[in-house]
Amino acid sequence: MREFEWDTGDLADQGGRTVVVTGASSGVGLEVTKSLVRAGATVIAGVRNVAKMSALIPRLTDGLDGGSSGRVEARPLDVSDLRSIDAFAAELAGDGVALGALVNNAGISASRFALSRDGVELTYATNLVGAAWLAERVLPQLTGPDPRVVLVGSNFSQRTQAMPDLGAVGDPARFRQLAAYRGSKIAAAAYAVDLGERLAAAGSPVRSVIAHPGVAATAMAAQADNVVTKAIAAVVLSRLARPADDAARSVIWSATSRDVVQGVFVGPALRRRDRRLHVVPVRGGAADPAFRARVRDFVQTATGESRVLGQ
Repeated sequence: MREFEWDTGDLADQGGRTVVVTGASSGVGLEVTKSLVRAGATVIAGVRNVAKMSALIPRLTDGLDGGSSGRVEARPLDVSDLRSIDAFAAELAGDGVALGALVNNAGISASRFALSRDGVELTYATNLVGAAWLAERVLPQLTGPDPRVVLVGSNFSQRTQAMPDLGAVGDPARFRQLAAYRGSKIAAAAYAVDLGERLAAAGSPVRSVIAHPGVAATAMAAQADNVVTKAIAAVVLSRLARPADDAARSVIWSATSRDVVQGVFVGPALRRRDRRLHVVPVRGGAADPAFRARVRDFVQTATGESRVLGQ
């Protein structure tokens, strides 16, 4: 285990680096975008609402001196929709974009059972399948300096040994909001570790990294499907939640540091007064090779792919 102090003021110059950030128009994603741009990076914001993101760009670049290379461009991307992901990746390839990092930040906690356009329960479609498929599709573009895929994970996957029943994901009778969110995050962490192992075995320079923001005071953290859950969420947020800029630090470090390694979780402690970043081994489902294989099969089935591009 490693613990250290780090703040965005320590961020190295990111000039010449291009980073995709999903869910960049609010919360942690917006803070990650702001810090990267101010350090000189080009950020491609993959968002569902391009007009909303475009309206935020002047605020993100305000005050940058004339010599800064930092900029933001908004491109349409719905991470729950495989066709949207394919179109986004094809556009990057067509433009010859060399990526330094993909930050898989977009996530949801659906309050009611619903299916994505591709027939996958919406929470899993966004947090697991979409994040995994986007990573696989943009791998050919990850040719910039020190490339990596950063998954914005959740401490849920570290604090339980329980494995989600992937066979029950499509059953509306068994849907529970918190269980779906927790399970999707456990599975996403498992996929990130699996991707990293496949990339390392192939001799790829691309790293697959997991960062978690702690309990972040964002709109998604407050989503709940009933009065009791809302009350619990309100208590947790009041005691543990970090402002989005604080919560984003672990993600920014993971997207930029040369010291980041695979197979670990990077993030703050639950105590919000502790601003150190903690690097700990992955636990739970992400540490279980058999579960990682089941998750890979789940993603392949959901995407209709008989193989994964990272091999």
